[in-house]
Amino acid sequence: MHPIAFEADETEGVHVHRYLPGDNTAVSRHWPGLFEAWPQDRTPFTEWAVNNNNMEEVAVYLGFVWRLTAGLARYAIPTYYREEAERLLGRAPALVDWEYEVDAEQTTAALRDRGFVPGRSAITKGPNPTPWQAENAARAGVFPLETPRDLVAALHAVLCDASAEISVFAVAPGPERFTRLASALRGPTRPTPAEVLGDDGVFVDLTIGCDLGYYDSLIVASPVGLMPRLADLTADHGRRIEAYEEGLNELTDVPDFLRAMRRLSGVSLDAP
Repeated sequence: MHPIAFEADETEGVHVHRYLPGDNTAVSRHWPGLFEAWPQDRTPFTEWAVNNNNMEEVAVYLGFVWRLTAGLARYAIPTYYREEAERLLGRAPALVDWEYEVDAEQTTAALRDRGFVPGRSAITKGPNPTPWQAENAARAGVFPLETPRDLVAALHAVLCDASAEISVFAVAPGPERFTRLASALRGPTRPTPAEVLGDDGVFVDLTIGCDLGYYDSLIVASPVGLMPRLADLTADHGRRIEAYEEGLNELTDVPDFLRAMRRLSGVSLDAP
């Protein structure tokens, strides 16, 4: 087990906390069944986006993001693969002009964290685009997340490149607050984190390195310092990881593993 530790910083009017594990991902002992054949229905990947490359640490990240944003309304931008996210989540996004970007090949905050950049999309205009397609093809999409299963679906949408990234914006519930969030991510001028988050928002960027030379990270931003809350969560997840690694020999099949992922992550996939 490699303890989760965040580095604290302040930038552009918000508190920023970064977890940059490099090669030392949080879970260091893995279930051997990840390298064996799985049943055809519920698998580590379908349920938790866990496979034999991006392993149990992914469940830790998903649980961490969901627990950190408890009590708030959650919205996500799955980077680039807007159309696939719409298919998997079964809902249309709000279109915005800006999204967050992390360079997954870098291992230091100064080089890795690029902040807000113009939105992108895999959707192409085609040879004869409609006016709507021409205007909106390249924009990012913000999707509401109702349960942890939605967060997994958003991650599924982007796990197809050398790295995968989803950005979660958690704000006070209600349509008016979401309208303010979406408005802050629109327009020709690059927004600052403070403008996007307001006085009540929490932002979490989850990036997963899939290919060799690409690395995971969690980047958290908030108008108020979250270090006490992060310290509580990292301590709790440390205990969960330790218990998981000690109990590996008791996992005999995929259902056992899926139950273990619920304990490891600290969340139930279908709970709000």
